[in-house]
Amino acid sequence: MENIKRHIDKLKYTDWQRLFDLIPQIEKTRKFGENLLPIEDKEGNIQISPMMPEKIVLDFTDILYELDLVIGFNWSAWDEGRKIASENKYENLDTITLLKLLTALIRNDRFCDGVLVARFEDGSILKILKELKGNINKLKNTNSYE
Repeated sequence: MENIKRHIDKLKYTDWQRLFDLIPQIEKTRKFGENLLPIEDKEGNIQISPMMPEKIVLDFTDILYELDLVIGFNWSAWDEGRKIASENKYENLDTITLLKLLTALIRNDRFCDGVLVARFEDGSILKILKELKGNINKLKNTNSYE
């Protein structure tokens, strides 16, 4: 995690602001995705309908990847993260833990289609982003953040 800490320290405040600019958009959004219609093949088998996320979800994911904030760690075995997410309490968590939570949600969505959309809809992503913004603002006020 030392590498991610160094990376976080190198980011400019304007980099973070790209992510935080999504907060008001998320607050205004009521629908974050929808299931496409089920697909029936030639044999009559119905395939499960994939989740089609709204643009705000795709923008969020793109920004996290572009800022290199999707952390490489064994997210699927991270019991602490599962506990935090199930309690839906993100207050007073450090920046790395918040980024690990976002990473786990993004990675999990690859295996369980719709997880990320569900976390937008239940307010988890918004709570995590607001907490992350608070952490970064504290850094900005105490350091020589640009």
